[in-house]
Amino acid sequence: MKKAIVTLSIIAGIMAAATTVSAATITFEDAQKKALEAANLKEDQVIFKQAETDTDDGRQIYEVGFIVPGEVKYEFDIDMNTGAICEQDIDLWEADDDMEYADLIKAAGNAVAAAAPKEAIEGEITELQARMIALADSGFKADEVTFTKCRRDLDDGVWQYEIELKLADGTEYDYELKAADGTIMDKDVDND
Repeated sequence: MKKAIVTLSIIAGIMAAATTVSAATITFEDAQKKALEAANLKEDQVIFKQAETDTDDGRQIYEVGFIVPGEVKYEFDIDMNTGAICEQDIDLWEADDDMEYADLIKAAGNAVAAAAPKEAIEGEITELQARMIALADSGFKADEVTFTKCRRDLDDGVWQYEIELKLADGTEYDYELKAADGTIMDKDVDND
């Protein structure tokens, strides 16, 4: 009888251990931090997409996705038990992404706008206007270029837009425009 009780105790212990292994050992927040580290970014530089969990090749994973609007999209699959990055996908921002992520960007932008000083936002040109100024200066049509970057930044106390557009042949146009009125402060053409 003692052997049966000992055997049952061992089986119960093994089952409890197996149950513990299947539970996630890292949190979603830990997975987000791991993905940010891999991308060499900080939380305030990105907008996170909706959190998801999934199973891939028998592993439980967190699907961590975030964007840097106008620049890059990141997707990471992170093992829920080990924290290891199973897969990562990094893509440049494309024109269609503006539409796909519009609600996400708008929600994040509203939060940023609410926290930002009013003088940094009111009376400035919009991102679309900044893009159109750069496009007009380049001499090309919208369907001839791909915008690879459009970021509003504070540089030496001046709010500006950093715009980058690329032609099919690889030529890149980089612009810095004053956010207050759209004045082109700097322009660089790279023919790699």
